[in-house]
Amino acid sequence: MSRISSRLASLGFLRLGLFVLAVANIVLHAGYQLAGIIVTSAQESSVWTSIPSLIAPVMAPILMVLVLFDYIMSRVRAADESGEQRVYYLWISRIELLAIGLMLAYWIPFFLTL
Repeated sequence: MSRISSRLASLGFLRLGLFVLAVANIVLHAGYQLAGIIVTSAQESSVWTSIPSLIAPVMAPILMVLVLFDYIMSRVRAADESGEQRVYYLWISRIELLAIGLMLAYWIPFFLTL
């Protein structure tokens, strides 16, 4: 367990926050869809119904672009470094590709139905 926590700590605050936001974006919208919440006219102006139904789909492309920018920067840093630092940045780029893949797998079907 300490190895996982040390690896997460080595990601850094901003990168870890970006991953948490990407996962939270998917979880918020998926929870909203699974709960089957039907927005009635009385609930339309509620902030709690607009976050998963309106804000999460708007934030998805923005978060994907941010993760892609971070992926590009980790690949550039991996190309410049050698040894253990290169392995570190390649590990980060694999995690970012996983995050991008998860976001694309979840959000592409949603956007195709619009």
